Amino acid sequence: MKLEQREFRADPQKMTRLRVAAGMTVKDVIATTGLDRTTVNKVLRGEPVFLKSLAIAVELAFGVEDPTEVLHPDELRAMGIPMEQSATGAVLEWDVDQYLSAWNETSNGLQYQLVKLRHRFLRGRYARGKCYELRHLIDKEKCQAEQYLFRHTEVCERIGAHSHIANNITVANVDGLWWVLDRWEDGITLDHRLEEGPLGDYELRIVMSGIARGLAALHGAGIIRRELSPESVLLRERNDLPILTDMEMAKLDETQPTVSPSEWPDDPYRAIEVTGNAPIDARADIYSWARVFVHAATGELPQRGKECLSGVQIPTCVRDIVEQSLAITPSARPGGMKPILKSFKAWS
Repeated sequence: MKLEQREFRADPQKMTRLRVAAGMTVKDVIATTGLDRTTVNKVLRGEPVFLKSLAIAVELAFGVEDPTEVLHPDELRAMGIPMEQSATGAVLEWDVDQYLSAWNETSNGLQYQLVKLRHRFLRGRYARGKCYELRHLIDKEKCQAEQYLFRHTEVCERIGAHSHIANNITVANVDGLWWVLDRWEDGITLDHRLEEGPLGDYELRIVMSGIARGLAALHGAGIIRRELSPESVLLRERNDLPILTDMEMAKLDETQPTVSPSEWPDDPYRAIEVTGNAPIDARADIYSWARVFVHAATGELPQRGKECLSGVQIPTCVRDIVEQSLAITPSARPGGMKPILKSFKAWS
């Protein structure tokens, strides 16, 4: 197979460093290279593109004449090119087993990549790693970013062992890359499951009641999740039980400093009061839970206020509590998870 007949991935960390060093925005890269927006975004995010497009992008934008200099480590290994272990190749006693995602952004703009890690000494032990690229930030920005990373660990430690909350192992700084490590669970995220269509009766009951129990545990510990979405819910492969992950944006009680971005990106699951100046409470998570319920039950996420469960076969008491939880005004929603969990007792 000729090289041009397949696509190649750039190393998104290298692309970020090159773009930051050049002081260029994504629009600048598009204008400089003449490539379309989709191709440029794929190059910068480390998604597959034709080698010719990658070569044009890095040479015209950053002066890199040899595209192999920016290829992802997995691509170099596949081509049989000898190389040293990449910066993300190891963290503490863990080695990278598999890259699970391209580089994404959190609500506060931090870039991260999900990785499956394999323990170097304990056979058969794995971890879910979230690797954050902070090396391009100035010292002040790094200090602010670290608050977000520690928040996930704080939340997990405050809850302790719980069947619906991620089990955090540690947070580590390795050569400027920050890692958040959770115990590995085989499974897929709820958003990936929903790509196949709505959940069946059993799945819907197990998943949504489990998410409600996880939220109840958070609220009981003085924690508001704030950003619940299918992407942050992991479904265990063996029993479909949900695990709440990615707690970096959780809000702790008022004795702890608030961790919030200056500008919140759009999120169709987030309660509108989260981005405002008024105090928020458990009812913000109840709204998000209800929006996730609608998506899981119908396979679609309608506009706010346009939700309809009339065609879904669920107990009337469950439908009523979901519809109440979807109220735009917080005061019209249930005050906590207790009535939601009570409604599920009628569902068997």
